[in-house]
Amino acid sequence: MWSRDAICIVAVCAVAIDVVPRAVYCETLEDGLAALESGYDSMALPKLEEAVRILRAQTAGPDPIGEAHYHLARALEGMAIYHVNAGRIDDAMGYLQQGVVEAKVAVERNPSSSAFHTILGSLYGELAGQSGVVGKMRYGRLSVAAYNRALELDPRNALAHVGAGIGKLETPAMFGGSAVEALEEFRKAQKLDPTCDEAWIWEGVTLRRQGSVEGARQAFTKALAVNPNSDHAHREMAALKEDF
Repeated sequence: MWSRDAICIVAVCAVAIDVVPRAVYCETLEDGLAALESGYDSMALPKLEEAVRILRAQTAGPDPIGEAHYHLARALEGMAIYHVNAGRIDDAMGYLQQGVVEAKVAVERNPSSSAFHTILGSLYGELAGQSGVVGKMRYGRLSVAAYNRALELDPRNALAHVGAGIGKLETPAMFGGSAVEALEEFRKAQKLDPTCDEAWIWEGVTLRRQGSVEGARQAFTKALAVNPNSDHAHREMAALKEDF
């Protein structure tokens, strides 16, 4: 028979366990991915923050093939894009630099993963977009190298083709950039993966710059058809409607 003190201790422990959120004890990589997928498309800050928290905890444990670091890099990129959209560039740069660190760990642990090189290229590309002239050149070269490696490992990687296309679009013609070649990359990505909304979005961005308003509208409409929750597609369509 238990003593009164023992009963009291058990009761206190039961209350303490019940007070602490159960999620703390059972959050998994899958939980982090669910938050990431929900938050990234819609740029929902609470979900992005949740994804970063869960995935950061996952990287503290065993991660021999770098999967948790890869997804944390994606979540940090999402946080960076959110802050860019809000005009908080310094915060965005911080998240991007953190993301590069995580992506590098993922690549080191699994150098043969095309996806890991792709996220590294994307982070470098975002850093280039938010940097001055010297930074654009430095990060731009690193981004191109990462995307090239991703495509060497998997020529059918649609997102790597999108990234390569963005690099060609954003690079001045005098340094080898080409809107025509960029469109080829985006359309190749669409053929490889018709559900790749970013391929359609960037085709629309390119066509808009070329003066093809209707072509851009059709591309953004297609992007929204394959991913109605895409904050990026909604932003580009709204900007097109506002200007034209």
